[in-house]
Amino acid sequence: MVDSLHQLPRLTIALVLFAAGCLMALGFAPVNFWPVIFISLPFFYVLLCASTSLGQALWRGFCFGYGYFMSSTWWIANSLLVDAGKFGWLLPFSVLGLSAAMALWFVVFGFFTYRFRAVMSPPLFAALWVLVEYMRTWGMFGFPWNLLGYMGLASLPFAQVASLVGTYGLSFILLLVGLAPLFWRRNVPRMGRYVMTGLAALLLVLCYVHGTQRLATPTAFTDTLLRVVQPSVPQEIKGTSAGRDISLEVLGKLTRKPSTIREADVTIWPETAYPFTVRVDDVQSLPPVKRLLTGALRAEGYRPTQQIWNSVVAMDAHGNVLASYDKHQLVPFGEFVPLRTVLPLDKITPGDTDFSRGVGPRTVEVEGIPPFSPLICYEAIFPWIALNKTQRPSWLLNATNDGWFGNSPGPYQHLAMARMRAIEHGLPLVRAANNGVSMVTDGHGRIIDQLGLNVRGAIDVMLPTELPVTVYGKYGELGLGLLLAIIIIVSFVSSYRSKNK
Repeated sequence: MVDSLHQLPRLTIALVLFAAGCLMALGFAPVNFWPVIFISLPFFYVLLCASTSLGQALWRGFCFGYGYFMSSTWWIANSLLVDAGKFGWLLPFSVLGLSAAMALWFVVFGFFTYRFRAVMSPPLFAALWVLVEYMRTWGMFGFPWNLLGYMGLASLPFAQVASLVGTYGLSFILLLVGLAPLFWRRNVPRMGRYVMTGLAALLLVLCYVHGTQRLATPTAFTDTLLRVVQPSVPQEIKGTSAGRDISLEVLGKLTRKPSTIREADVTIWPETAYPFTVRVDDVQSLPPVKRLLTGALRAEGYRPTQQIWNSVVAMDAHGNVLASYDKHQLVPFGEFVPLRTVLPLDKITPGDTDFSRGVGPRTVEVEGIPPFSPLICYEAIFPWIALNKTQRPSWLLNATNDGWFGNSPGPYQHLAMARMRAIEHGLPLVRAANNGVSMVTDGHGRIIDQLGLNVRGAIDVMLPTELPVTVYGKYGELGLGLLLAIIIIVSFVSSYRSKNK
């Protein structure tokens, strides 16, 4: 059936590819129905590999990518509705334009696939896919949202493989498994069908065995008690004077709430929760706490040369700033406007000053708090910037505000990506989100406690102990990169030889 699809009219093929791309969204959070790969990937493989010209391959890649990104990132447009009077007109450009722009990565994939068409195989297809996933992580507009590997979190034992090969490695494994139905095409010998299907099944079994063994280790805890506060202040009023008063009231009430355990050693507020601009030389007004880690806007200087950072700030019981970390992976058009002198646009967040960039990943050390690596919102989706490897932290702190995206798949997808960082590095994850989902996990990604979306409250949790350095934490993408390079080089040499026979 799949092999005969390339005989259909062009428009029908385009619609089939678009639908196959849309179907992939079901594999990501919050649905997590990863078996969709057994349908979408074989359809995409056969139709893309059947392209008779470069232009056709590029177009087919675009159609699949357009469905892939439109169905899994449409909710980004909700951020424009927070101030609909100012940004509502951009809604169609966000839903249609961003998906089209991201689909260009599948155009690149279509180019590679057509280039290697003479020697195309499932392993090469998977290698090229992951190569493109690498490419869309880099640069100012890098956006590694919904890498295929995040489907692995549908099963926590399977997701443990990320401690060996990272999220990109999970993508590669899921691609090989998802393309297994191709082994049952008519032109595949019977023995080949059984052997290749058996190998795919064995790969899955080995992944589950590894994950089950890893999860057999019970969670250990430190003696540090955390209080994670989720104020759930509506984004529509958060930046107003009324919203500031509500934030102060809610944050204060939740921070002072009596604990059933003991007084928290560290209280954690979400991204930009502190409703005043912080200057490191000033004393801040706080509820009584031992230590506070809060998202805040940090400023230096004054207009017109003032600089502002989106930061995590550590304060003591007297409101003195002990340390700060500045976000360095900024959101285009959300925290700064690229080519501001050319583009007649404002950033979506309040204020007319672009945020400045921090220096990069680092481990923050504050007396009374185990050393930690902050990840502010968007930074948690980048596998390579979770921590400074020269100074390994004891835990990861993801301070975020997903209130921009409403009750949509966005917050759940963002949570899944942050949770994968914990598994990759074997470090506990503490996630403080304005409207949810706030969560504490151990280094295996197991949930210790959480607050659901749009819930106002606080959780008191003992900080889990970090695990030993993982294989991925030690070697990063080196092993997978070498494997991809070998597959691509061997295929390139085979393609060259076939052309010169």
